[in-house]
Amino acid sequence: MKRAYLIEMTVIRDYARQLFGLGIFVGLCTSLGMQSIVAIPGVLTCMYFIMGTIAGSAYDEQNNWGLYRLTMPISRRDVVLGRYGVIVTLGLLGMLAGFIATIALSLIAGVVPLPGDLSSSLGLTRDNVQAMVFSCAVCTIIGSAVASIETPVYFRLGQTKATQWIPMISVFLFIGPMVILGATGGLDNFAGIADAVRGLFAFIETPVGVVTSMAVAIALACIILGISAAVSLKFYEQREL
Repeated sequence: MKRAYLIEMTVIRDYARQLFGLGIFVGLCTSLGMQSIVAIPGVLTCMYFIMGTIAGSAYDEQNNWGLYRLTMPISRRDVVLGRYGVIVTLGLLGMLAGFIATIALSLIAGVVPLPGDLSSSLGLTRDNVQAMVFSCAVCTIIGSAVASIETPVYFRLGQTKATQWIPMISVFLFIGPMVILGATGGLDNFAGIADAVRGLFAFIETPVGVVTSMAVAIALACIILGISAAVSLKFYEQREL
């Protein structure tokens, strides 16, 4: 697995550097539009999870790389686990880069006068830090969930066919249930838990709650990606290249 992981990281290294610049640009635009720095870590975390997954699969079909890779002393199991190792690494790198970029932007805003109230709104206040960590936790779950759905499809169908199926699968899994619940009145059943939800958000707004939300998000991401990896192993073993 280690050999496959290092090969994957070597292949995707240059793209990860390009993605960092794109992520910083998107995060900066988001922060200026929202007049807040809370979204940057979450944006980069989500981008690295999703775009890293797409990029790794795209390289598989360039110059028959996926087929040539199997001539090396690595098994299909190593290829799958190495890919998931890269996905996790990129997600963590995106999170780290997001926090570093946020701190840098906040320092710049404290030194360089910005129009309006931007300098004060981009400061690292306690509320901003807590909101930043919570938004990053939410985006960690979203990014890992999307990656866990896309990756098995790529391993089963390949990049070309997967791009035709993933939009429909995403709609079916994420949007379909909400449409069905709304049409059948199922959402009314959740009205009774409003107080519990408000209590949960009140807890999340505390420092302990923010740390707990991040820990829960990382645990959920590990579980989701672990299940996805098991599915990908079955799919890739059965695929004919």
